[in-house]
Amino acid sequence: MSDFIGDIANVGKIGAAGSSKSNAMSLQMEGFLQLMIAQFQNQDPENTASTTDMLNQMVQMSMVQAITNITDAVTLNYSASLVGKEVTIGSYDSDGKMQELVGTVTGTGTYNGNPVVFVNGKSYSMSSIMAVGRLPDHE
Repeated sequence: MSDFIGDIANVGKIGAAGSSKSNAMSLQMEGFLQLMIAQFQNQDPENTASTTDMLNQMVQMSMVQAITNITDAVTLNYSASLVGKEVTIGSYDSDGKMQELVGTVTGTGTYNGNPVVFVNGKSYSMSSIMAVGRLPDHE
């Protein structure tokens, strides 16, 4: 089985995910199945691959994909719930100073696989939201 894991590390871009959200070396289910077929086709007859280990890995991969899909759906649902609400956005200016922008979320969407909100005609990453509402004055 350690040979199989080594094969995965040396695969390159077989089954690499297409969105920028994922790592260039991330493995999708199709690529995983291609690797499993190649492992079976090229196995040593005296040291056959364990189908149990491979099936366990396939189940784990399916679980990771399911969790990722659920997380994405929850994040998009949350961003949609912000439409019509006032938020405080934090962004850095050209001098590297944090600027706070307060505005109403007019829409949501995704950009390069990441959720964004639209405030005052511009899109901002969900991670740039500092608060729902206004931050208290700080002195």
